[in-house]
Amino acid sequence: MAHLPSLISDLALILLIASVITLLFKWLKQPVVLGYIVAGMLAGHNIGLNPTVVDTDNIQIWADIGVMFLLFTLGLEFSFKKLTEVGKSGLLIVMVELCGMLTFGFLIGRILGWKPLDSLLLGGMISLSSTTIIIKAFNDLKLKKRKFSTMVFATLVVEDLVAVVMMVLISTLAVSKNFSGEDMLFALLKLVFFLIIWFMLGIFLIPTFLKKLRPLLNDETLLIVSLGLCLGMVVLAVKVGFSAALGAFIMGSILAETFEVERIEKLTKPLKDFFGAIFFVSVGMMVDMNVIVQFIWPIVIISLVTMLGKLVFVSAGVFISGQSLKTSMQSGFSMAQIGEFAFILAGLGMSLGVTGSHLHPIVIAVSVITVFCAPYMMKLSGPAYLFVLKGMPERWKILLNKREQKKTQTKQPGDWFLLLKSYFLYLIELSVLILGVLIVSDKYLAPFLEARIPQGIWADILVLLIALLVISPFLRALTHNRSKYSGLMLNLWTAKASNRIYLILLTAIRMILAYSAILYLMFRYLPLPTVLIIPIGVVLLVFILRSKMLMKRYWRLEARFMINLNERQMEENLRKIEANQGVRNIRDMHEAHWLDNLLYTFCLRIEDGSLLIGKALKELNFREEFNLIVIRVERNKIKNNVPDGNFVLEKGDILRMAGHNLVYTLIRDEELKLNFVPDSLMTLNAFSHQETQLKSPRLSCSGIPIRKESPLAGKKLVDSGLMSVNKCLVIGMEREKKRIINPDSDQEILPCDLVWVIGEEKQVSILISENVYHL
Repeated sequence: MAHLPSLISDLALILLIASVITLLFKWLKQPVVLGYIVAGMLAGHNIGLNPTVVDTDNIQIWADIGVMFLLFTLGLEFSFKKLTEVGKSGLLIVMVELCGMLTFGFLIGRILGWKPLDSLLLGGMISLSSTTIIIKAFNDLKLKKRKFSTMVFATLVVEDLVAVVMMVLISTLAVSKNFSGEDMLFALLKLVFFLIIWFMLGIFLIPTFLKKLRPLLNDETLLIVSLGLCLGMVVLAVKVGFSAALGAFIMGSILAETFEVERIEKLTKPLKDFFGAIFFVSVGMMVDMNVIVQFIWPIVIISLVTMLGKLVFVSAGVFISGQSLKTSMQSGFSMAQIGEFAFILAGLGMSLGVTGSHLHPIVIAVSVITVFCAPYMMKLSGPAYLFVLKGMPERWKILLNKREQKKTQTKQPGDWFLLLKSYFLYLIELSVLILGVLIVSDKYLAPFLEARIPQGIWADILVLLIALLVISPFLRALTHNRSKYSGLMLNLWTAKASNRIYLILLTAIRMILAYSAILYLMFRYLPLPTVLIIPIGVVLLVFILRSKMLMKRYWRLEARFMINLNERQMEENLRKIEANQGVRNIRDMHEAHWLDNLLYTFCLRIEDGSLLIGKALKELNFREEFNLIVIRVERNKIKNNVPDGNFVLEKGDILRMAGHNLVYTLIRDEELKLNFVPDSLMTLNAFSHQETQLKSPRLSCSGIPIRKESPLAGKKLVDSGLMSVNKCLVIGMEREKKRIINPDSDQEILPCDLVWVIGEEKQVSILISENVYHL
C-alpha cells in the first residue's frame, strides 16, 4: 500500500474536527471563527488528545496561504475609492479610537509589567475591530441597512489601512531590532511611495488588461488570472521588503476598482473559506492552555478594557464627527471586539521575534471572548442608549436636541485651501511616478543594458534616452497649470498683490523639480562637464514646456487612468438608476441602449456653393431646426472635436452629426449642398466602439448619474458650463422612465437624472470624476 503523506492525514484530521465543531457552533448561533479556533485547540498538541497534527510546519505554510487569501478578499472589499468616500468622518473616528486604545493598551501593558514595545503593540492590536465578524453579525441581526452601519463601515475601511501600516512597522522593527524614529519614518514614506506606484500602475494596466481579455474570461480563466495577479503582487511585495499579506491586500484593493470585482469575489470565496479555515485552526493549535491559565487575569482585564475602551472611544469619535448620540452609541457597541487583524499582527510579531511569546495566546483569548460577546453587545446598544438618555439631566437633553435639529451649515473652503490641496496632491502623484522611473532606471535598466552592451558609454546614453522618454509626459504635466486650479490661481493673483509672491513660488517649485529630474539623469549617465550639462538641461526643460505633443500624450494617459478608476463606480450607479427605471440587465443596456434606437451619428461633407460656408455653427440652429448636434468637424484631416458655436464652416468640411436619423432630409435640401459620406451612418454604440480604436483625441459617450451633491444638480443646461467649460454636449437625459433626446438648453438637471454626454475622452472622465467621485 502506498505511503500517505502526513500533510493529507493532517488535513483530514483538521477538516473533520473543524466540520463537527463549526456545525455545533452554527447550531448554537455562535461565530464560526470561534469554532475553528476550538477545533485547532483540539487538533493541536497542547490539549493532549489523540490523534493530533503530525507536521505542523506544513500546516503553517497552508495557514500562511490562508492569511494571503484572507487579506486578498479584504482588499477586494476595501477599495481606495471607499477610503476617499468616507472622508473626514472615518479618519476622525479612527484617530479618536486609536489615540484612546493605544493609551489604554500601553498603560495596561506597563501595569502588567510588560516591555514598552509589547505594551504599545497591544494597544495597536486592540484598536482593530473584526471586519469579518461585524459584517456577519450585521447580516444575522439585519442591521446592515441601519443608519449607524454606515459609520461602522467607514471606520472599518480606515482601520484596515491602519492595520496595513502596523504590519509594515512590525516588519521594520524586526529588521532594525530597535524602535528608531528615523527607521519608522523611512518605513512609512517607503509604504506611501510604493502604495502610490502600485495603485496608479495597477489601475492604469489591470482594468485595461481585463477589458481586452473579457471575451476569454470565463469563471475558470478569471479565477486563474486573479490568483496569478494576487501571488505575483505577493512576490513583488516581499522583494521590496514588505510582508506577503500586504502584497495580497494591495492587489485585492486594485482589483476592487475593476468591473469584474463581483465575479472575482464570488470565485475566490471558496478558496478564502478553505484556506481561511486552516489559518484560524492553526491559530487555535498555537493556544497553550497552560499559558491561558497563567495569564487568566491579564486576559480578563484586557478583554474588559477592549470592550469598554472601544465602546467609549468609537462612540466619542462618531459623536464628534457630527452624528447623534444614538448613532454614536450603536456604532461603539458594534465595534467592541477584535479579530483577524489582531491574529495576523500578533502572529507576525511573534514569528519575527518582535514581541514576546506570551502576547500571541493572550490576544487570541481576548479575541475569543470579545467576539463571543459581539452579538450581545450589538443587541445591548438600544437599551443602553435609553438608559443613558433616562439618566441624563434635562439641560443636556435640550442641548442634544438643539444639536441634532440644527442644520449643518457647510462652510465653503477658501481658494487657498482648494489650490494647495489640488497642487500638492498633483505634485506628489507626479513626483512619485518620476522618482519610480528614476529608481527603475538605476536599479534594473542600467545593469541590464551594461551587461549586454560592451561599451558602457552607449549603454548609459540609451538608459538616459529611455528614462527621458518615459518621464517626459510627467515632466510636461508637472510644469503645466492644471485647468482644475488655474482659475483659482488667477483669482488669487488678482485678489491681492501679496498673493503673487506665493503663487510664483509654487510655480517655481514645480519647475525646479522638473529641472532637477533632468539634471539627475544627465549627471548620472552623460559624461560631460557641468558647464555643458546645465545649459543642455535648460534647453530640454524649455522644449518640454513648449511641447503640445507631450501634453496630449499625458492627457491620454490620464484619461485612461480616470476611466479605469471610475468604471466600476459608474457601472454601480447606472445599475441603481436602471433598477429604479425598470431595466433588467445593465450589460444589455450598454450593448443595445435605447439611444441606439433613437439617436444615430453620420457624416456630411460641405460642397462648393453650400449656404453653410462662412457661417458659424450658432447661426445654423441645427439642434432647433433638425434636432441634430455637431459633435465633430473634420478639416484637412484634422479633427475638431465638439466645436463651439463660433466655429465657422468652410468648403470641404466634414460634419459628424448626432441626432435623429434625418440624414436624408438634409441631403434633399438642394441649397445646403451636403453630400452623405458612405458607410458613416451608425448607431451611437457602434460609433463609440469605433472611437476607441483611434489614437488621436477621441470622442467618448457616457451616462453621468446625478446626485444631490453633484455640481450640475439644480442647474439649467445653458448655465451648467458643460459646453463652455467641459467641452461636452448633452445628447440625452433619463428621468423617471422619461427619455429626452437632445434636450433644450433651458432643461434643468435634477438629482437622480442620468445625463448622457459626448465629448473628448479626457473631458468626459473629468466630468464623471467631478460629479460622482469627488463628492
